[in-house]
Amino acid sequence: MGLRVSEILKLPILADAKVLAGRKGLQREVTQVTVGEVPDIGDWLTGGELVLSTFFALDTNPEARVEFTRKIVNAGAAGLLVKPGRFIKSVDPEIISLGSRHNFPVVEIPPDVRWTHIIAEISEKIVGEHLSLLKRSRDIHQRLLQVVIDGGGWQSIADTTAELLGRPVVLEDSFYELLAASIPEGTDTRLVSELEARRRGGQAPSAAGDRSRERYLRMPLGESGEHPAVITVPVTVGRDVQGFVSSFENGAPLNDLDLVALESAATVAAVAMGRERARIEAETRLRGDFVDDLVGGEFDGGPNMLQRASFLGGDLSRGCLVLIADIDAFGDYVKKRELKEQEVQQIKNRFFKGVSQVVRSHHQRPLITAKSDNVIAFLPPVGDDPRKLMSVARSTAVLVRKTCLQLLPDLSVSIGLGRFHAQPAQTRRAYREAQSALQVSQRLGNTGAVVTFDDMGVYKLLLGALEEDPDEVRDFYDETIARVEEYDRRHNTDLVGTLEAYLANNRSVAATAEALYTHRHTIRYRLGRINDLTGLDVHKSEDQEKLGFGLKAMRLLRR
Repeated sequence: MGLRVSEILKLPILADAKVLAGRKGLQREVTQVTVGEVPDIGDWLTGGELVLSTFFALDTNPEARVEFTRKIVNAGAAGLLVKPGRFIKSVDPEIISLGSRHNFPVVEIPPDVRWTHIIAEISEKIVGEHLSLLKRSRDIHQRLLQVVIDGGGWQSIADTTAELLGRPVVLEDSFYELLAASIPEGTDTRLVSELEARRRGGQAPSAAGDRSRERYLRMPLGESGEHPAVITVPVTVGRDVQGFVSSFENGAPLNDLDLVALESAATVAAVAMGRERARIEAETRLRGDFVDDLVGGEFDGGPNMLQRASFLGGDLSRGCLVLIADIDAFGDYVKKRELKEQEVQQIKNRFFKGVSQVVRSHHQRPLITAKSDNVIAFLPPVGDDPRKLMSVARSTAVLVRKTCLQLLPDLSVSIGLGRFHAQPAQTRRAYREAQSALQVSQRLGNTGAVVTFDDMGVYKLLLGALEEDPDEVRDFYDETIARVEEYDRRHNTDLVGTLEAYLANNRSVAATAEALYTHRHTIRYRLGRINDLTGLDVHKSEDQEKLGFGLKAMRLLRR
């Protein structure tokens, strides 16, 4: 907190000084003291100066003295100390009026007080205040840094900062998700609630506006006026903003020491976030390598695999079911919005964090890792009854989708679930089943779906064939449905839709006609055209099976 004009006037050498104007401005901060006697004084000031003058260069020109004072006011000086007697008899009424209008202190100094003595004592006071501020700033920083050294988390940082400020303090991640909040006893708890409401509404702070506070962000919380407001300092790790530390102005702005504490909190939070990011990156790399080896067939389910899984926090000893969550069409989303890599990683981190929190709240010792834009979770049995696992996994998947919709409202998330396998040696199979369920669902154009391997029916067989020999699947499609699709494109018809409805309605012409709001004769005509195009008879069971497989192959090949 800087030295104020009111504190300067308490110096013994100024005991007889008289405040002629601008009492409301006595809290102006004084950065230095200077003697000003030249008419163009305003061009030499930078703001915050306490100007001493006798008006010796302007003693015969009242208008020039008023203009001289106006320039000092406009330059942002802290105040004007005038010594009458030798060059002017008294301070002009117009100067007093000017000071009153601008809340600018105009102070009369007794004639027998020397400028040199005033300058010496004020300068000593300013230097002493700066040294005191420096010491208190160092003490604040050391106290907050000790929190991190002692292993304190986000809540400890928030509590210590709130204690130093005597105001509520909020720590948030880069998406403005709450990490910790601390509200000192006796302070207004509604400020934090209001901030959370503004964040949910998508509001973010902007530059504070004051040039001396350019590194701070500010957002008014009231309906009008300056206060209350939230003051925010970004937490920067490297060149990336990883979070925010905020406190509140309720009736009065934060002073310099408050801002020092807030800045120090951001610094130690950056240390903690950097350490946390390094830990997460290391763990993610280790888990990713292990899962790559796991699904690549490097393990046989023996002690080595189980020990590595346990070291990474997962339990595969009793078998598992695999859940894979995937951001639908994420590559297209990134390309369309031309996102930078930092933005992409922030979304992936938020996705991983959201999925992990839900999974860990429903399952004990799951092995969770990120892979590209997927999150893979190996879920051990729930309690002593493995049959409960699928039911709980489905509930987990639904909650994951709901959570991700809140965290990433512009994106949809699909989830694939494999079957439970009791033998650790079958872990790779459990993974491939979840992967197949997810791939089939996405190839069929389903977004935001929760699908299981058992839901896929014959699609899982076709997907396996597609992965091993795609030409064979395409040839089968060409022999069955390709010519029907081509006919629809050329003639703007929907024979494919008619065939799908016919097979879905147990090969009943009447039911198909009712479903499509079409006459039965039209349905028979369309089915005849399908017979002609494919060489297959839609009324024969064997050919119906071929056409059904052809439709499924068509859906898989569309993606």
